[in-house]
Amino acid sequence: MKKILLFIIVLSVLVSALPIFAAAEDKIEVVINGEQLVSDVPALMVPVYDAGGSYVGDRTMLPLRAISSKLNFDISWDEQTSGITIYRNNQLILMWIGKQTAFLLDGVGMEKAYTMDAPPEITNGRTLVPVRAVAELLGADVSWDGATKTVNISYNIGQIEENEGIADQCTIYGQLLSMVYNEYEGFMNGTLKGRTGKIVLTSGKEMNFVVYPELAHVTAGQFIRLAKEGAYNNTIFHRVIKDFVAQGGGIDGTTGELKTAENIIGEFVMNGQFNLMPHKRGALSLARPDDPNGGSNQFFICHTDLKHLDGQYAVFGKITDGFDVLDEICNTVTDENDKPVEAVVIKEIIIND
Repeated sequence: MKKILLFIIVLSVLVSALPIFAAAEDKIEVVINGEQLVSDVPALMVPVYDAGGSYVGDRTMLPLRAISSKLNFDISWDEQTSGITIYRNNQLILMWIGKQTAFLLDGVGMEKAYTMDAPPEITNGRTLVPVRAVAELLGADVSWDGATKTVNISYNIGQIEENEGIADQCTIYGQLLSMVYNEYEGFMNGTLKGRTGKIVLTSGKEMNFVVYPELAHVTAGQFIRLAKEGAYNNTIFHRVIKDFVAQGGGIDGTTGELKTAENIIGEFVMNGQFNLMPHKRGALSLARPDDPNGGSNQFFICHTDLKHLDGQYAVFGKITDGFDVLDEICNTVTDENDKPVEAVVIKEIIIND
């Protein structure tokens, strides 16, 4: 309960090898925007091996705080999860000691996963992070000069932020994400299986999808149940806006009557629910009225990336195939109410068992 309360407060802020120390003659330099980085702990080179034990190269590690001021980000350490929170310009980087995947949140939506073959570690009481991973997650360009043993980082910092303390307030995100780390890692790299199915139109055209009960249990569960019950049969896409959404699932295609199901909790961040799936092109999300818990059976499909909807609506899946059909729907002629002049009718929604 304390975590959820803190999580809601934070919303106001955001709308295996041991390291080998380089010998003196092999000192590694880190240069950021042409200026050499000075650190009380020199950059370290960590050897990396593949699954078969073969050496693949070295990775440069530095104490986290050594680069935070130069790249103008705020940092926080969470003892409970061995988690690292980095904040900069309404973005969060979340990583953990010993875990190979770091996540970038843009606002309250999951933007990127970054696999590190040399994950963060603690050595001699200092938190060491892979320089390239942190820099690239922040959008910097990183290069290595083997002749001079120099890591060069080019970063357009832009406006300098007074962001001290924000990362501390956002630690709750790392705590909650650590509980579903494997699920979001799978979601971002495409290995989370979910439940698959397809939307079949009366025209015979189809859109395949996957929904994720592991990440949006209530919303995905309701969608699956209604589909299996045939609740979406002969319903129409009644609100279609190009470069925005195709919304349907709630209007009978024959009678024009409104079809509803029981309301469910809104599984999105601004309603105090931990759902970081973003509104990317093809995302399946639950439509709702002003009431955050007023969604039931109507859903929409994002025609393009709609970042401003992140945290406001419950994404529960995505289209995996049939984007040409989505484009055709969203380019159809509509009336003044955004309703297609020629009805786009859902014959059925099939859930694969």
